[in-house]
Amino acid sequence: MANRRDIATSDEICKAIQEAITPDFFESLVKHSLKRLSVVFNIKYNFERGIRGITIEDMIQETLESLLKAGGRNWYKDKFDDIRTQIISCLDSVISNTVSTHLEKDKNTFEIFENEEIEITENEEYEQLVDICIEELKKLDSTDEEILLFEPYIIQEMKRQDLSDLFGISLSELTNIKKRLDRKLPLLKMKLKQLGYEK
Repeated sequence: MANRRDIATSDEICKAIQEAITPDFFESLVKHSLKRLSVVFNIKYNFERGIRGITIEDMIQETLESLLKAGGRNWYKDKFDDIRTQIISCLDSVISNTVSTHLEKDKNTFEIFENEEIEITENEEYEQLVDICIEELKKLDSTDEEILLFEPYIIQEMKRQDLSDLFGISLSELTNIKKRLDRKLPLLKMKLKQLGYEK
């Protein structure tokens, strides 16, 4: 029972998405996609050609459809109490799959500790490492904001101003979130070492 997940019903997902998809939120999804393509995959997005003809709007639409269709992606309410954070998480996966499928895989670096890094060659492995860290953050009672910002802020080292513009979070609150995450990094490092990832 302790591991039972709080998964939203299809009706809850449909209602929440209808309320969440405002013009402002859609614009934030586009900006998030641009940042992720640039920072994670070193891709400068072409608005005319997209990624082999697949546009950011296509990927957002695929994300929403994957949540709405029968047997599609789940909304784990115990992990994301706001559907918007679940949408962003699913969008990250869609972007990664699109890049992996249509473009040659680039060598990525997964780095969360100063002067210590894990070199990986598969986007899938990168996503697995992020998932491991997020699961550990959940066990440490991290907030939705900490989980949402862990990858772009800690791993990819995006600038505070860019994150503030992207997520609508004040610079002072971003600083507080960073401090809380920093206190949890040693435990994440220990977990990765136990799993044999850390050099």
